[in-house]
Amino acid sequence: MLSLAAIQGCGGDLALPSSSGDGVALSIVDGNGQRGTVGEELPKPLVVSVQAGGTPIPGHEVAFVFPGDPAGGRLEPDTAVTGGDGRAVARWVLGPEVGPYEVEARLVVSEPEPPPSLVFEASAVAGEPDTLRAISPLSQPGRRGEPVRDQPSVVVLDRFGNPVAGAPVTWAVTAGGGTVTGGTAAGEDGMATASWTLGMGIGVQKLTARVEGAHGSPVTFTATVLF
Repeated sequence: MLSLAAIQGCGGDLALPSSSGDGVALSIVDGNGQRGTVGEELPKPLVVSVQAGGTPIPGHEVAFVFPGDPAGGRLEPDTAVTGGDGRAVARWVLGPEVGPYEVEARLVVSEPEPPPSLVFEASAVAGEPDTLRAISPLSQPGRRGEPVRDQPSVVVLDRFGNPVAGAPVTWAVTAGGGTVTGGTAAGEDGMATASWTLGMGIGVQKLTARVEGAHGSPVTFTATVLF
């Protein structure tokens, strides 16, 4: 086990929890270093052990808090009580932003100050595609048989507005007989850009971008060809 806050044991049997943290060791049992999805519960719970001189301490309170970051998600419970095995357990639902997170586990004691504590780390990745948006003009003029001036571009976002890297994007010419290539997967910034070459017809030509199950999908781009 990884002991991040330990004080020398005070010796003798400790039958009941004390309001003091002297002689108590707090250590991580499981749940550190996980990777999860924004807004979702981590696969494993956070588990700590409270011992004195190698003996588990039941009935001791351990608080789980977000140090300086109230947007770290949700902890259930935020204060847990050790069982007969001296272990306290909490579930962690990650916050809405992609990136690193921390939770601090602290013994609830009157002394010492600060109390024995340790830190759990986790990282969050974007969720499933939720929204598809155009980030280039939806309509523009064009010339027969030539690439459009502004290549069509979209961004794929999860339900919290985080870019979804690698999301599959399907492009299709739906009017005008032109061709489209590239842009079949969103980049790290959630963006996908295709190369659209117009057909030989006069009038309005159309191209769609589609992400399965996303709001706003399909996005339709048009080019008006006059000559």
